[in-house]
Amino acid sequence: MKLKEAAEIIKRDSINAWIRRVNWRFMDERIQAEFESVTSDKDSMNLLGGLYISRAKDNDPIRKSNLISSQHINSTHIFTGHRLLGISVIDPETKALKIASERNAQLWYSQGPSGDVFVFVGPYQSDAGKIEENEIIIGKYHNPSQITAQCIRKHFSIYLKYCSCTAQHSASSLSNYLYRKYLVFNDFRYKSTYRQKLIVFSERLLILVLGGAAVWASLYVGGKI
Repeated sequence: MKLKEAAEIIKRDSINAWIRRVNWRFMDERIQAEFESVTSDKDSMNLLGGLYISRAKDNDPIRKSNLISSQHINSTHIFTGHRLLGISVIDPETKALKIASERNAQLWYSQGPSGDVFVFVGPYQSDAGKIEENEIIIGKYHNPSQITAQCIRKHFSIYLKYCSCTAQHSASSLSNYLYRKYLVFNDFRYKSTYRQKLIVFSERLLILVLGGAAVWASLYVGGKI
């Protein structure tokens, strides 16, 4: 590739990345609208520990800089407050008893320099137990304009179900465990790994089934069954 060609590609992609960063603002307005709709049910929201929203632009030094969305790395976080579990545990630092709680189950949108957007969920952080996964990607979009109000409603639906699956009072349920694994399986970072494990498991299961069938057939032909 010639120098001029490389420079033209970088120039084109820089302009497109700037456009995608500008589009963050409009996506963020759609997120805010859905957040307000969900949190209108105060009683249900409080059972999750409360729901809160924060943005990178709200924190220093970005807040004091007066930069607009196209000029910094964007992120929007929806997260729970503290939810008391009704049991006491020993604080590992003070060695004293404390009421166990769980907190900070998250849904967040993160935009890189290219303008691509990743959507994550993260489990409750609990004093009474630990969820295996730390974060799961539930969406990847080339442009914030692709994240419609319908997409955001789906993200919130996944997030709220994930909250119910990772709360310590519910985490031991088999169906909740399988749902968490389903989300992990669909995270593109783990797809190849889990597919390979599934193939290996299926191959081993098939060997066992065929081996059992062969033994059964030999016994049947020999008149032993």
